[in-house]
Amino acid sequence: DLGSSISLMPLHFARKWEIGAIDKTHTMKIVLADQSVLHPSGIIKDALVKIKDLVFPVDFMIIDIEKDVDVPIILGRPFSATSRAVIDM
Repeated sequence: DLGSSISLMPLHFARKWEIGAIDKTHTMKIVLADQSVLHPSGIIKDALVKIKDLVFPVDFMIIDIEKDVDVPIILGRPFSATSRAVIDM
């Protein structure tokens, strides 16, 4: 998501994939595009995301929302910068 400043993952996916321990000490608020506010369940730091032959560490804010099979995770702008992604618009 080009507008997202953080990477997000639903809580049910974090539990299903068992990608790391959820640090629940973070007390941040997330303001969505529609101005609604979410309070994350925590953060998983340095989760490894594999794209083809490349592996990148990503910090995911974990949010407790309904399942959305079309968009299981959102990779924010920090991931784009780290991976040197080229966006073809």
